[in-house]
Amino acid sequence: MIILNTEKGLVKIESWDDILSRPGFHDDLDPNSSKLETIIGSYGFKEWIKCGLSTCHTPHSKGYLVVTTDGRETNIGQHCGKKYFGVDFETMSRKYDRDFTASNHRESLWALMFQLDELESRLRNMREGDFGADQIYKRSQLLIKSNGKSPSPVFTALSRAIKTRSPILWTQKAATETEIAELEVIENRNIERPHYIEVKKAELDGLEVYYPENSLRQLLVLDIEQELKTFNELNIDALSHRELKHWVKWKAVIEPNMDKAESVIQRGRRFLRADNLKKLLSVGLDPKERKLFAKFLDEIALN
Repeated sequence: MIILNTEKGLVKIESWDDILSRPGFHDDLDPNSSKLETIIGSYGFKEWIKCGLSTCHTPHSKGYLVVTTDGRETNIGQHCGKKYFGVDFETMSRKYDRDFTASNHRESLWALMFQLDELESRLRNMREGDFGADQIYKRSQLLIKSNGKSPSPVFTALSRAIKTRSPILWTQKAATETEIAELEVIENRNIERPHYIEVKKAELDGLEVYYPENSLRQLLVLDIEQELKTFNELNIDALSHRELKHWVKWKAVIEPNMDKAESVIQRGRRFLRADNLKKLLSVGLDPKERKLFAKFLDEIALN
């Protein structure tokens, strides 16, 4: 592929023959009788192209299109450019590469600017509604607030499941004499009474909605929606190289974050099904707690 950096922006040229036929192009330029003025393009091929300098002609696959002070054009590779034009070429090639990258970044960001309405519409569709990301995040968070409506046994069991990334709900119960005796034989020691053991009570579906990297608020609100608002106010043509790099990097994660959020939404919907939430009633609640918590679960269930 061949790229020319023109006043109208980057222009792609597919054929090397188009370069050879350009007015002023020389494929046998004497560097001793020419002074480098500027770099006007770059190229990269699978096939090798010979250097346009008469004293070189070394084949290479990547190089630059240059113009001399007398208006002649030729092509040179990175190494022969440094060899025959020294510091001037190194300075120009660094500037060209930097400007080329900036031009690519600006084109990419302008393309994104024209997609904003589509992105914002997709974002709204993902967030809004009874089964959307906002409701899933809000309702699921109610279960893990330390001052929320989850009884202590539920809060403890669910917090542990999230921390260990295991969907299993465990609870403790006082071991029977038979169970203690069996443990004493297995562990070859005396065990104090009372002794408590852990019992598996249920296995939750969709627990991944709680994992930090799956936070719907982070994925959709902080990483996308708020940044979209900021991006919409930008003057792309005035951005610095550092700013361009930041926004291009951000652009690259929009689609992956949205795709990830859609997957998390599906997990959240499974987690907030009534039959799945009722599994939380199995972790050692007294009758009063159980009745009140069951009512609360009915209020936050998505079905």
